[in-house]
Amino acid sequence: MLLDPEVKSDAERLRWVFVPLVSVGPLQFGMSRGQVIDTLSTGGPTYSEGSAGSGFDFFYEVGVTVYYSDQGELACVAVDPFQGPLVSIESFQLTHRLPSEVEAWMKRGEAWEFRLNRRGEPSFEEVGLVIRGKQGGDLIRSRPVFVSREWAAGFASEDRGFIPLREWRE
Repeated sequence: MLLDPEVKSDAERLRWVFVPLVSVGPLQFGMSRGQVIDTLSTGGPTYSEGSAGSGFDFFYEVGVTVYYSDQGELACVAVDPFQGPLVSIESFQLTHRLPSEVEAWMKRGEAWEFRLNRRGEPSFEEVGLVIRGKQGGDLIRSRPVFVSREWAAGFASEDRGFIPLREWRE
């Protein structure tokens, strides 16, 4: 199908662990842009926009988009479900899941208290996680978005949160 995305196999993907409000894999919230680029070892982002403060970088090879605070510190990490690392918390993989798998995880009581945003996506403010959906062909897969402690309050709201509007259009 023409709209099917390129999907890396599990063997081709990095495996990262999410530590709520602290880190996503090797990316620590609060890192500078230079530290993020060095950590991802890609030679630089595929696409960037904005200044060092409040801008973003997209790393195609890694499958990650990062957003920076006004102070130029890493504040948000969004992981592509088709190209990005397989990110887990405890024993649950957050990346590249079907909506029904995320729902079952939540119903089992393994997730935290959540709210649904206007798009029907679950957000977990106490840990700084919103599980967005991204369509590829006939399927929607989970695109987790992680934020720092400073961005956690109200972060899943397009109107009140710190996450740039660009992410909500992704």
